[in-house]
Amino acid sequence: MVTDYAAEVGHWKDWQKAYRFGVLLVVPPDPPFSDVNELRRLHDSESAAICAAHISLTVPLPSPLARDHWEELVAIAARIPAFSVRYGPPISFPPHPGVCLEIEPRGRFEALLNALETASVFAGAMPRSHPFTPHMTIAESLAPDETQPLLDALSGCAPEGSFRCTSVALSVPDADFVFTTRDELCLAG
Repeated sequence: MVTDYAAEVGHWKDWQKAYRFGVLLVVPPDPPFSDVNELRRLHDSESAAICAAHISLTVPLPSPLARDHWEELVAIAARIPAFSVRYGPPISFPPHPGVCLEIEPRGRFEALLNALETASVFAGAMPRSHPFTPHMTIAESLAPDETQPLLDALSGCAPEGSFRCTSVALSVPDADFVFTTRDELCLAG
């Protein structure tokens, strides 16, 4: 195995158990890492406590990551060029409540995701429940009538900018269901 996993997950909620072996995601540099984490802490402390600012990519890994799986992912990532990411402004995804930062270019994220999910470790993975749209969540635990007021409050003051995506993180939850980066896949260039 590439990393350790929580041994006992019986106390986890049912939806959390699917994430036992982790996910691959993009962790932004600072900025905007600290700014987004502060917004998450202020507007959705429950989600902020589970995972720091990120851009989700893959579906959850369906099994422990063996060394040969990791080497396959390293080889896939090494063929994908690093790219510039634009973040902001804040948006929502009606009819789902919540606020996130828009992330572009969508096509580069889709290509990255599609390449990573060809790896053999994803054989038998659960299918994606929603179409993939790159985003950086600020608040997801909102009531439907809270989304627009938060969008209005963040208008003009939420972080916007760009950064270079040079790696993908393997993020795995601990026994308390708190995700941490365990390793990184480096993109080309």
